[in-house]
Amino acid sequence: MKVHILAELNKLEQEHEVEILFAVQAGSRAWGFSSPDSDFDIRFIYKHPLKWYLSLDKKRDVIESKAGKELELSGWDLKKAMVLLKKSNPSMLEWLQTEDRLIADKYFCTKIFPLQKEIFSPSSCYHHYLNMSKTNWQKWQRDSVKSVKLTLHLLRGILCCLWIKEQKSFPPVPFNDLIHQMVHDQKIKEEIQRVVELKKSGEQKVEATAGCLFPFIEVYMRELSEELPQFKVRQGSSSESVDKAFRELVMRK
Repeated sequence: MKVHILAELNKLEQEHEVEILFAVQAGSRAWGFSSPDSDFDIRFIYKHPLKWYLSLDKKRDVIESKAGKELELSGWDLKKAMVLLKKSNPSMLEWLQTEDRLIADKYFCTKIFPLQKEIFSPSSCYHHYLNMSKTNWQKWQRDSVKSVKLTLHLLRGILCCLWIKEQKSFPPVPFNDLIHQMVHDQKIKEEIQRVVELKKSGEQKVEATAGCLFPFIEVYMRELSEELPQFKVRQGSSSESVDKAFRELVMRK
């Protein structure tokens, strides 16, 4: 499949006259709970020739493509990606921390990776995962029979919030890392692992008798919603560092 994905990325480079600098797996395959019928979601960052950035015209800065039923590719132009990086965008940070990389231009990595700690905003990322969790929780509460996929998405959001609250750093992408480091009750840990295995096997629903897991979700959603942590305000601005990296990447031939 990797050969097929790389071929599709190469097609997009030729079609749009861009250079793809970074490409990773996203979604359930990056998180570690993909099922046999999970799609391949590929996210990438690309660069146009210099003259593209010197135009006064507003241009499309996203490339989206489907290749068959199971492969979806979506990419951001370098400038868009850098603007979002400056804002500590969680999706951008997840891409950069994903280990399953299909393309990783060495020069791009040396310029971008050192910026992650500098631009990280715990408040911004915490609220992103909290809002995502609240949306999923509302859907989850309405369903009498719980979806395996929705349950895992909800749990991932909760554990990301807990990680940021306690560690004051960006949470790891692999779901197993979150489970092992943020869930201290062995019974709950085993129950979450069981749901992960259900997802991997292609099971769609979690039975109503999920032991201690449902109360765990209820307790933490209420706690996270009612007790917002106070994060230390980051001193100084990361704008200059990000701008400098962007200029160097754009000017590089």
